[in-house]
Amino acid sequence: MNFVRPYSSSTSNTLKKSSTIIRNEFLDYFKKDLGHTFIRSSPVTSVNDQTVPFVNAGMNQFKGIFLDYHDPPATKVTNSQKCIRISGKHNDLNLVGNDTYHHTFFEMLGNWSFGDYFKEEACRYAWDLLTKHYGINKEFLYVTYFAGDEKLGLEPDLECKDIWLSIGVSRDKVLPFGLKDNFWEMGTSGPCGACTEIHVDHRKRITDQSVRVNKGFADLTELWNIVFIQHERLINGSIVPLSKHYVDTGMGLERLVALLQEKESNYDTDLFQPLFKFIQKYTKAPEYKGKFRDNENELDTGYRILADHSRMISVALADGMVPDENYKLRKIIRKAIDVGEKVFKMQGILSELSCAVADNLGGVYPELHNNLKKVQNIIKFEEELFKNLRSTSGKEWGKMVKVRPELALVTDWMSPGLVGGYKYLQSTLQNLKTANVLPGNVALKLYDTYGLHVETVMELAKIESLHFEEEDLKNELENLKYRSKAGVGYNSKVAIELLKKNHVPKTNEIFKYEYAFKGNNCQFPTIESKIIGLLINGNLILNVENESLNIDTCSTIHEKSFDLNTVSNEGDEIGIILDKTLCYSLEGGQTSDKGFIHVKDLIFHISYVRKIDNYVVHFGRFVQDNSKNLDEKVKVGDSCVVSIDPQLRIGAMQHHTAAHLLHASLMKIMQVVYPHSSFILPHALRFQFNCFGEKLSFEQLNKVEVYVNSAIKANVPVVTKILNSSELLAEDFVTLLPGEIYPYTDIRVVEIDTHDLRSKEACCGTHVPKTGILEHFCLLNYSSKGAARFTIKAVTGPLATSAKLAGEKLQHNVLRLERELKTGKVTYEVFKSLSKAIENEISDGNKKMLIPYLVKEEYLIKLKDLDKTAWAHAKEMEKSVVSTDIKSASNSSSFIVHCFHKNPTYLSLHEIVSLYPNTPIMILSCENSTVKARCSIPQEIATDPFNAQTWMKTVLEVFNGEYSKNKGFNHFLFASMKSTNISETSSQYLVEKAIGAARTLVTAHVRKD
Repeated sequence: MNFVRPYSSSTSNTLKKSSTIIRNEFLDYFKKDLGHTFIRSSPVTSVNDQTVPFVNAGMNQFKGIFLDYHDPPATKVTNSQKCIRISGKHNDLNLVGNDTYHHTFFEMLGNWSFGDYFKEEACRYAWDLLTKHYGINKEFLYVTYFAGDEKLGLEPDLECKDIWLSIGVSRDKVLPFGLKDNFWEMGTSGPCGACTEIHVDHRKRITDQSVRVNKGFADLTELWNIVFIQHERLINGSIVPLSKHYVDTGMGLERLVALLQEKESNYDTDLFQPLFKFIQKYTKAPEYKGKFRDNENELDTGYRILADHSRMISVALADGMVPDENYKLRKIIRKAIDVGEKVFKMQGILSELSCAVADNLGGVYPELHNNLKKVQNIIKFEEELFKNLRSTSGKEWGKMVKVRPELALVTDWMSPGLVGGYKYLQSTLQNLKTANVLPGNVALKLYDTYGLHVETVMELAKIESLHFEEEDLKNELENLKYRSKAGVGYNSKVAIELLKKNHVPKTNEIFKYEYAFKGNNCQFPTIESKIIGLLINGNLILNVENESLNIDTCSTIHEKSFDLNTVSNEGDEIGIILDKTLCYSLEGGQTSDKGFIHVKDLIFHISYVRKIDNYVVHFGRFVQDNSKNLDEKVKVGDSCVVSIDPQLRIGAMQHHTAAHLLHASLMKIMQVVYPHSSFILPHALRFQFNCFGEKLSFEQLNKVEVYVNSAIKANVPVVTKILNSSELLAEDFVTLLPGEIYPYTDIRVVEIDTHDLRSKEACCGTHVPKTGILEHFCLLNYSSKGAARFTIKAVTGPLATSAKLAGEKLQHNVLRLERELKTGKVTYEVFKSLSKAIENEISDGNKKMLIPYLVKEEYLIKLKDLDKTAWAHAKEMEKSVVSTDIKSASNSSSFIVHCFHKNPTYLSLHEIVSLYPNTPIMILSCENSTVKARCSIPQEIATDPFNAQTWMKTVLEVFNGEYSKNKGFNHFLFASMKSTNISETSSQYLVEKAIGAARTLVTAHVRKD
């Protein structure tokens, strides 16, 4: 390739430039030379956009700007964006490792204009950077532009064509292409626009290569894509113009580095070679040779797949994504584990390889180093989980594949619910109402109950020759969402669609954040509102002025009011939709408010509140007051006054703030923690989290309480900031929930910063203004479900103070009992009774009174230890009594034959005979007409005529008893009789007879005194 010397100050040879230098030179060109603002890469997790599972382009973090939701951080921007493409429109997964340039993870170099420059400047900037700064010969570059699309009504971009010609690109290298190649779209919907691309001939041929552009040749590839965002693709597929025009460009760093380092493959660059060397050193495998088409290229393909996937996995985990929330991520992890084991014969390589990834990319993306332990911890947990699955459900699935070979086509064969899901599908096939069609409700159960992903459901449907529409499943999921939000029997989806269809404005709920604290007292305002809709058992009442509007009469009451006398408060479900409210609806784990709506002379008691598509529905009942006339009708359009129950709200606020402090404490103590769900009530909080196999010790739980209570004692402000998506991504140390989709604007970030603890979370909940209002915090319970999921229940406020006092009382009672036991004031029997009462008090604590979890656990252990000590002491006391009893009753020192007429409390017969290892001893016990016996004989005097078995036989014959099987004992030296029932009247006679027979035999064989 014919390079010209760059005009930059760099004196290094272009061919020797590292990827780091190449990346920095791109950014410096736009920052320093062209006045662009650098914006750091967003996480690869999709924070604001539910249409993509990962950030797949540099423009994702700017989508809110393109849609005009908020202003840009600057009018000219540049960055290097981490991207992942493994699904959807941009899915390169199956190509990875098989060609030179496709990757699951890559870096996109980009520059943007938000209303500053447009087509001409964008094209000139790109051309100058490539041909002058990087020194690429323009003879080997080709450009494309959009040829238009008649069906969509889009004209050819002749303006762009003319710009390239004016720059100096020869006419035969300016090529038109259609929608597929030169109209860029981020996903199935969203901002889009015509684009122009710069392609490069890697082989530097002098002959014209125009006919080979966009034909999939590996030696002539796209290098830079410049998108002119002028349109939006709607969900229905149509394309509409945007009010503002933007420039969005993207150039893959991996391809640029390969070009400038004169490598035929991206994998030959310094972005991948260090990873190959690490793999080779770690596994002792033959070195990477770069083979693609050779029959022996399995090893090299393995190198490429493992290196590529390790980059993608490390970056995704470091950015906060977790496998539980992303099926594709778990699939890639398992594929990488498989490659490591099958190709390189090595387990555990993936977690070690993440170190090499951090060393390679950590300089530009420091989160890779900062979160390395977290990344490795999750990978190791997934490796163990995968191993266990293969040995359980994997084996069962393998058996099913042998019977039905077509099942081998299922990609996610390690899904835990696959075996059960397929069995369920088989059971439903014969009952399908429509032949050869997989109903949406069956697909929903496979998805929701068995945890199968949409791709797996589609694969199973294909195997069973069933037609499956993904849209049917989406509809079922939508219905499920509405049912869960609204409650049983409420046809909320239809009702809400009617509100939208009739252009009813959505509820303004900003007032839920308005309250004033004076000291420790919180004051909540009342607000005047207006009824915009009524729901009676799911039927919507609207104040419809234009009857020509399309309203479904089967689900809409065509009246503007309803009579209270026709509504049963017991059986009918009543919902009131308001134009504005101060009620908090169930959201972010926080329970909804309760309160009242005063309309005319009527009072509506709000039981719970739900928000559906931003319409807030207040469910409840009218308070029946016999002193008032209920003939009056409630009408849509009526004015009303709304108030909430202040104590319930304050409790929820306290516990929501406490949940943030709890989360921050866990993150400080443990290597990896991510919240799975939380439930915030006025009287408690429940926090469920995944910690990937790491279990909290008693000492760590104690630290959690200490950290939270220190933050409460510090009484620091709880600061809330309202941010847009760009501002959110610019914030440091913000905790975002994996898989959570946040709005583009009005994102609330709640921050608490103390000397020991820092919490900073995006959260829509309500919080107290200062931590001191929490008063106190204590854990009530800590439990686990499986190896990874744990739940903490905690309480704060006055309830925590009460729990603390209850804990101190419990502590006092146990310590007092310990003192009394040590001083001999209580016997073991009394101790057991008192101890049992305390244990019952602890176990009933959740029902009657709250007791701190740590106090319960500490003093339950304390009681067990005291019980052991008391038992041992009582046992020693009984030994002394038993020895004295035997000694006083025995008339021979050569042997012992004795009967207890009350069973020893703490000693077994075996323990009693063991007290006399050098003496032949026969012990009987007779109580409540039940007799048992045990004997032992020293080995030195045991003979065939006289041993434990023959001696015990004399007793067995008297009671007609049976030998007891004593496993682990020498029957020649030890023998026992099973417990035998005898009549009460003959018990004394039989016992004396047995003692006599035993004495007779032992006397005949043992030397007398």
